[in-house]
Amino acid sequence: MKKIIVNADDFGLTKDISKNIIEIYKRGNLSSTSLMVNTPGTDYAIQLAKNNLGLGVGLHFNLTEGKAIAGKSTLTDTKGFFLNKSRINLGVFFNKIKPLEIKYELEAQYNYLKNRGLDITHIDSHQHIHMNPKIFKIIANFAKSKSINIRIAFPHIIKRKNGKYNLNKFLKQLILYFASRINAKYAEKISLKFNHSFNSIFDFHPFSLPSESDYYQLAQLSKSDLHELMIHVYEISDELKEFYGDEFKSKCEFFKKANSEKDILINKEIFNNFNLISYKDI
Repeated sequence: MKKIIVNADDFGLTKDISKNIIEIYKRGNLSSTSLMVNTPGTDYAIQLAKNNLGLGVGLHFNLTEGKAIAGKSTLTDTKGFFLNKSRINLGVFFNKIKPLEIKYELEAQYNYLKNRGLDITHIDSHQHIHMNPKIFKIIANFAKSKSINIRIAFPHIIKRKNGKYNLNKFLKQLILYFASRINAKYAEKISLKFNHSFNSIFDFHPFSLPSESDYYQLAQLSKSDLHELMIHVYEISDELKEFYGDEFKSKCEFFKKANSEKDILINKEIFNNFNLISYKDI
């Protein structure tokens, strides 16, 4: 039976999202999740994790949304809120962001979970910010020092029947491809364990709202026995609206897709022909 990791991102973003993740875990449709530590549902998600010890829990390292745990730095604005993904990447590229401050924030987020009694299986990141090779190296060295594993977001291009490729998405995946090669080479160099393939509903070109059959296809298309299928299972709530504030409307299309993922995965066991594992098993 083929092994796959089904990982739900954004555990702890809100209470409703966290609850959905646990319900889908109990349904048998996921084996792993990654927890955010600077979001409204963080402490609620920590308690849920403690009540469901079979669920692998990683750190969903966040550098791009919400308030920093370690305080104001070159990663944040004057109020301590993270710069957006583009500004973080540009800041790293032009040496405007101090690498030590990335490490301090990583340590603060990791310790937040460890000090509350959680054993962390792996590190990944919000909006794949750790796939920037300069950031990846910092996180990989930290993960190695803690004997935990790491996600590499290998791109996987899947064209729907009679569909066309989306050029903008294709270019993003091309960049991700080169980053994933660089990062995998570094992880191998330091003997850090990672998944060997990766996909999600967002790898389809062109994207449409997901169907149940998409998940069978994603699992069947896994390219290795150390494969991660990433999911997002959002639900619109006052917590979500408050966290995103003025940015909420611009993210509604993503929220709609993630809500569709939740509706499919919460109602029927889909991966019963696969052996679901977590990052601690690789």
